[in-house]
Amino acid sequence: MPTQDFAGRPVADFTRAFTGGKVAARTIVEGLLERCKRAAPYNPIATLDAEGARATADALDARRKHGTGFGALAAVPVSAKDLILTKGLRTAFASFTMKDNVPMVDASAIGQWKAADAVLFAKTTTPEFGHKVLTDSRLHGITRNPWNREHTSGGSSGGAAVSIALGLGPIAMSTDGAGSGRIPAACCGVYGLKATLGRVPHEVPPDQFGQLTYLGVMARHPTDLGAGLASMSRGHPDDPWTLAIGRTPFAWPQDTGEHPIAGKRITVIRRMTGGYLDPDTEARLDAALAFLDRQGARIKEMDGREVDWKLDVARIILRANQIERFGDILKNRRGDLDPSFAKTLDEGDAVDAIMLRRALVDRTTAYKSVQRLFGDCDLLLTPTVATPAPLATQDQFAPLVVDGKPIGDLRAAWYTYTIPFNMTGHPAISIPYGRSKAGLPIGLQFVAPWYAEAHLIALAEAFDAETHASALFPPGFAP
Repeated sequence: MPTQDFAGRPVADFTRAFTGGKVAARTIVEGLLERCKRAAPYNPIATLDAEGARATADALDARRKHGTGFGALAAVPVSAKDLILTKGLRTAFASFTMKDNVPMVDASAIGQWKAADAVLFAKTTTPEFGHKVLTDSRLHGITRNPWNREHTSGGSSGGAAVSIALGLGPIAMSTDGAGSGRIPAACCGVYGLKATLGRVPHEVPPDQFGQLTYLGVMARHPTDLGAGLASMSRGHPDDPWTLAIGRTPFAWPQDTGEHPIAGKRITVIRRMTGGYLDPDTEARLDAALAFLDRQGARIKEMDGREVDWKLDVARIILRANQIERFGDILKNRRGDLDPSFAKTLDEGDAVDAIMLRRALVDRTTAYKSVQRLFGDCDLLLTPTVATPAPLATQDQFAPLVVDGKPIGDLRAAWYTYTIPFNMTGHPAISIPYGRSKAGLPIGLQFVAPWYAEAHLIALAEAFDAETHASALFPPGFAP
């Protein structure tokens, strides 16, 4: 079959080329599969479904001969993180305990993408059950940074971020439990969106009312975040958070008539807790502030220590949910688990009723604190993480070392910026904004009021027009 490399093109280019008869879906898929072979040293793919993708593409090509109408993602190659249920395609959760698991149903969000005529070609790598912000597992190995293989991709949606950076499809479905989508997006130099709580159905976790984990979108082009979100935002009856807004899916594109930056009140938080901030990251933050100022934003800075972010609350709730969900596996198959996941579950086993009750109350406190911040601003701006990507050998429980000095554990020293907004439900985006002196990507996080995803995407488009980040590829991967 002929191939054509569509890497780097936005979703609209795929759909126009296919529906307009300029290129066959099978041709797109064959080009993608060739690129997957080149990406193998970075290990972004947990399960490649080449034959399934070819079959879907052939079916689309057959439909086009008969002039059948197509969905919004027609012939668009997509991937889904190995935590997201995919009917008939292995979902192993990066765990030996689930290595032969083939779901009978799709998660609602991936089912919606399929219904929009997307071509699912792969499951992307994650740490075991998505338990950490580094992407490695005993089952799938280490997923490496596309800009420097000695460094981590971030996690837990590391495979999704690497796939987008290397041109393996224009959009990828991620998950985000404490920054797990935004963190790898920042590490790999792509755009990563966590929508408002309830915007995207996530009906699988057993504790629906205590939801901290979100299904998200990663993309090379900011506008494709909107395309992906619009095609996965119809509600599901088993996810109560979606019932309020899910009956009216997110619409994209949107034109509010407002400039995404001019006149907007932006509160900048350099340090959430007064900890370390990498000088290159701070320099890029300052450059972004200069850009925002030129665009007419109204900027003020605040000391993050003025807010009690309740950072430990998310850990307690997550660990309590994890031990409830995976306690039997820990008890009966501990030897099959990654040691770091077993240790994570041990933390959950130590959570008692008093700790959990207090955490649930504190989650409300954290929400109200963030709501107060939006009383006099339109957006919050922070770094996404405190430093560029650590080494691929970084241990989840070991201190992060910078210039030979330990600066604290990952939760306290590296990704404090992302954690609060999983608790509070506010939408947040990581935007690539340059690289460090060592050539590693640097990301900035913007947070908006509930349901303001369209503003975040428009903001990212304004940044991309300035930086052209969507056109950048790691060496050797330009189309």
